[in-house]
Parts: sequence; structure tokens; C-alpha cells
Amino acid sequence: MRPQLLHLSGPLRGKTVTYETGSVAVGSAEDAEVQLVHPAVAAHHARIEYLAEDCAFHLRALDGPVLVNRSEVREIQLQDGDLLEFGIDGPRARFSAYYPAGSVCKPVRRMLADAREVGLHSGRVVAVKGFTRDLFTVATLKLKIGFPLFVLALALPIGWLAGWWGGRTAAAVRRAHEVAISEVDRLRKELEAHTIELQRMHAADAVLHDVQTKWSRGICLIHGIASIRGPDGKFVQGEAGPEPLEYTGTGFLISADGMVATNRHVVAPWEVSDAMPQMEARGFRPALMHFTATFPGRPPIDVPVDSIRLRGDAIDVAVFTLPKAAIEGVPVLPLHDGPLDDLPDQRAIVAGYPTGLRALLAKAPPERVREMQAAQADMTAVIRMLAEHEEVQPTITQGVIGNALPDKIVYDAPTTHGGSGGPVFGSDGKVIAVNHAILHDFVGANYGVPVKFVQELMTGK
Repeated sequence: MRPQLLHLSGPLRGKTVTYETGSVAVGSAEDAEVQLVHPAVAAHHARIEYLAEDCAFHLRALDGPVLVNRSEVREIQLQDGDLLEFGIDGPRARFSAYYPAGSVCKPVRRMLADAREVGLHSGRVVAVKGFTRDLFTVATLKLKIGFPLFVLALALPIGWLAGWWGGRTAAAVRRAHEVAISEVDRLRKELEAHTIELQRMHAADAVLHDVQTKWSRGICLIHGIASIRGPDGKFVQGEAGPEPLEYTGTGFLISADGMVATNRHVVAPWEVSDAMPQMEARGFRPALMHFTATFPGRPPIDVPVDSIRLRGDAIDVAVFTLPKAAIEGVPVLPLHDGPLDDLPDQRAIVAGYPTGLRALLAKAPPERVREMQAAQADMTAVIRMLAEHEEVQPTITQGVIGNALPDKIVYDAPTTHGGSGGPVFGSDGKVIAVNHAILHDFVGANYGVPVKFVQELMTGK
């Protein structure tokens, strides 16, 4: 099995290259099999490697950032048609797997899925025959050897039972039969456990792929400008009050009616201001001068400020509602219901817009950035221009859940300011929390508010 890249840009643009080995280094160094001499490409940037046990190619970032389907990753199992980008605004290529004539490889998870589908249409007997045929013809060498050994392990007790059948009493036969059945049950459980583990690994890859290609389109960049109104209800400008606060955050669609979840401090940033109580005592009131939500591939949407709903307690979640016409076609993110103990494993996948515009501008083409600089565009104009060119895309990172408490979930998936309000996906592919904050006194740990608090707000509890 060999990797094949259609180079879309960079020094090899226009070329389709099938590489000679299943493991290739990508970088600007002379010894790199995929040599890309480009300012955005590190000497030893990444590696694409075929893993026989998975029957799949894996990509691992080394000394430089790698984007797959416009989302930055550290390591991922590649699928045919994946769009690869080496470095921010670096060379791009379309990946596909090349199978030389005579090569065979079919993962067990695919065999099981195919057998299940055949069974639905043609019955269990045909499904088992097809599964067995796959094991002997298109499986990896390790599985071809392991499966006959497993069959032999089943055959030995059965053969032993048949050999003793004629010369044993009925009681002895029954005892031998019970021993054989017990051994078969043990082997069957081991096989089931192995199959479950393979399915879990496949599901983990599928969850990340779904977040990157589907659910990311339901995650919006929030842009707000907050100021204060005087006793006359007008916004205070100039020396009479503080400068307006401009900021970004993240939200995600949670209902087909247009409801979006985020953090409380994203829709009411003044609540964390020490000066606000004194201002309110003088008759001033905080308010949002500008508030928009921008989904990937969509223009900014004005948020109806009167649709914002907060909880009666201090828990850091909030919702607002967008016009249904504005979010038509935007995917509604699935929410986890129940304890986290039900999850297949303790992975956490965080999606959002950490560092706000800085990360988006780092990914944007240099000519776009120069165009914005020449126009002296403010933040509102920058977001609009990025949206017009479909360059508003969330960053996706993953880590491990370290602790799950009643009011917070702690994980080590990287994030920072601007990512507040983004969804945290569990290993079942559903949102388990709203990304909240960085624990400054605990390096490498971030935490989110369990999604149950959002569900309570949705239902008015």
C-alpha cells in the first residue's frame, strides 16, 4: 500500500505522485520523500505512514502544523479525498491510497460492517460465509494466521469430544461436552472483546472525522462590542465613560429553531468587570452595541439581543436565538444525555475559535491579509471579508478528560481565550460540555460546564 498525493499548490503543484514506500516523510529537507521547499514547511514537517494492523494510512504532525480538511490535527487516520495542508497557508494536496495489483487488505471493522449489511439482506448464513471468505482472502497476514489458529482452538475440544464418544459412558460424555462448551464460550468471549476493541478504535476515528467535516459547520464565531448606556438610555461615548469592549467568542447551534449555546460571560462580558457595580450605582447600564454570529460558509448574522437567556444562578452558560431563515442548512449539534460513565472512553474534542481573529488571519492567504490592511478594516469588516471567502473555520483539538465533577469537566485539550463557549465533544460524538476557561493555576488543564446546564436552560428549568 502506497500513499498518493495530488499536489494542489506549492512547489509540486499540478503533479500526482505515487510514492514508492508506505511510509514517507514530508518536509523541506533534502532527504524528505515528499520534499516541499516552502516558507511554511519545516525541515521535518510530518510523516504519512501505512499501518498494516489498521489497514490504513496515518498522518502525524512533527515539527510543523498540519491541517486536514481545514482543521489542525496532530495525528489522524487518513481517508481517500482528505485535503492536506502543510503549514499555515502552506502547500496543499489531496490524499488517496494506492493499492498495487495483487495487494489485499480489508480491516476487520469493514468486514464486520459488510457482514452485518449482507445479513440484513441475505440472512446470517450468507453473512458468516462472506465474513469467513474475507478473513482468508483480503485480511492482513496477522489475521490470516490468527483466525485459523482460533478455528483450530475450537476444533480441538470438539475433535477430542468426538474421539471419546464411542468409549465413554453417558456421564463422561456429558462432562467432556461441558468442558468443550466452556472452552468454546471462553474463546467466543475473547473474540467478542477483540471485536469490540476494534470497533471502539474505528468509532474514535469516525467521531473526529465527523467533528471536522460535519459538526464544525454548526460552530459559530461570536463577535461582540459592549458599552454602557447613560440614564437617558443612549450609549455613552468619549470621556464620559469607558471605551467600548470589543471581543470574540464561540457558540454552537443546539436546536433547529435557531437556539445557540455559549458562555454567560460571552453574552454579558461586563459581569466580570470590577468597575461595573460603581457604574451601575451612577445610573449607567451595560449593553451590547454590536453582536453577531458567523458560521463557516455563512455571512455574519445579527443576534437579536432580546433573545439572550441567562440562568438564574451564576453557572457560565447562556443561549440566544437566531432567525430560522438565517441558519437553514446549519447542522444542529447533538447533545449528550446521561452520565459520562456511558462513554466508550475519556477523550475530549474541543472545537472553537481560540485567539479569535489571530488564528483565522494566520490561516488566511497573505494577499487577503494585505487587502485588509490596505483597507484599514476594523474587526467587523475583517470578519465579513473572511466569511465572504469561506475562511471562518473552527480550530479542533483533542485531549483526555481528567476529572468529571457535578459542575465542571476538566480536560487537557488545548484551547485559550476566544474558544470560550465552544462545544466539547465526548467519544460518543455528542457535546458533553461548553468550553469555559483555562485553569491558570493548573498548567495544561482547561474546563467546561456540563451540557446538562444548557439543557435545563433550553427547557426553562
